[in-house]
Amino acid sequence: MSRNRRRAGVVIGGLVILLAAIAVVAYLAGRSGEPQATPTTSSTAAVTPSDTPTVAPSTASSSDAADGLDRGVVAAGRGGKSEGPDGLPLTYDRTQDGAAAAATNYLIWMNSIKITDKSAADAMATATAADDTTRTALVRSFDEIRSGMRGLTTDELQPARGAYAVARYSPDSATVYVWAPEVTADASGASQQTWGIDAVNVVWARGDWKLNHELIVRSGGAAADPKDPSGNPTSAEKRSILSRTPEDPGEIQDSAEQSWLEYANAPH
Repeated sequence: MSRNRRRAGVVIGGLVILLAAIAVVAYLAGRSGEPQATPTTSSTAAVTPSDTPTVAPSTASSSDAADGLDRGVVAAGRGGKSEGPDGLPLTYDRTQDGAAAAATNYLIWMNSIKITDKSAADAMATATAADDTTRTALVRSFDEIRSGMRGLTTDELQPARGAYAVARYSPDSATVYVWAPEVTADASGASQQTWGIDAVNVVWARGDWKLNHELIVRSGGAAADPKDPSGNPTSAEKRSILSRTPEDPGEIQDSAEQSWLEYANAPH
């Protein structure tokens, strides 16, 4: 055994004897001394205000389907306080609901067979445009689309069967998404139902929500069409479709991030 290891053994042995002696003394002292009461302490938990932000109440009522979309207060085809060309609803509240109603109704009236009548189309452009530049752009767009609608007997958007979302809002401008089928038919009776999402920008001008530059600023498909494109999807099926991001990068990619609502006059 080396000298260093032997020296360590001697030191350790001495420490063991010393610790044993201390333990005996402590034991005897404990038996002869007065018992000490254990002090008690009280603590009060600090109460801090919650950091959870207050959530503004929704303007939508609860849907009948627990896993479906909530039903909003906007009714497709209604909501204006006055009537414009060809029955177009005008004069909306300066609110999110007012912006959504205006965008929806402008799509129903001006993305339809109604614009095959040039005088009616021009009058609607005048009534809904935020400025002269927008009016000119709308008239030009309607003129170009009109030629492609020859032979159609029906061309109408049916948002009540779909859903809407206010993607961006301020008291001065808003962007509204409308997911709905466009129903077309020709003289032979052949019909088609094409589902898609249209984005509409509106601005507050001249005391009402007006179109800014154009009618539709973006359009694309959702992640899927309803199982029965000609039917009325349930609120649960709508949520299932609209909560998924479309696989095609060319579609509206933030559609799944929106708070979609059913229209108040959804047919189910």
